[in-house]
Amino acid sequence: MPTTIVTGRDITFTIDSDTYDAQATSAILTLESTIQTFQTLDGKAYYTSDSQGSFEVEMLADWGAASSLCEALWTAASGAPQTPLAVVLVSATGASFAFDVQPIFPTAGGAAPDAQTVSLSFTAVTTPVLTIS
Repeated sequence: MPTTIVTGRDITFTIDSDTYDAQATSAILTLESTIQTFQTLDGKAYYTSDSQGSFEVEMLADWGAASSLCEALWTAASGAPQTPLAVVLVSATGASFAFDVQPIFPTAGGAAPDAQTVSLSFTAVTTPVLTIS
């Protein structure tokens, strides 16, 4: 079987049903498990008690764009901060991860002469569901 190389350019993602990968420079989903270790008479036993996910997005600021993620997040975080947003992260290989994140306020501003960028660190409030198509 030939090697398949997937690059970051093979990733797309939607937040609340809108696609934002055109201005994103990075999108990374990370899950961490809390694993407890117990020493029993038979040896070590392991128990996963929790998992927590984060979704890190680096992007070019899109304030004022027709379909602005920055503006959508600001509106969601100020108007409905307890209402999770649906996210789907898709790789060109067919792996799809569906999960919800809490809305957060994006940063605004930048440094001359660089392009304005936004760093977003979402908390995943549901365990991502993996689908392979």
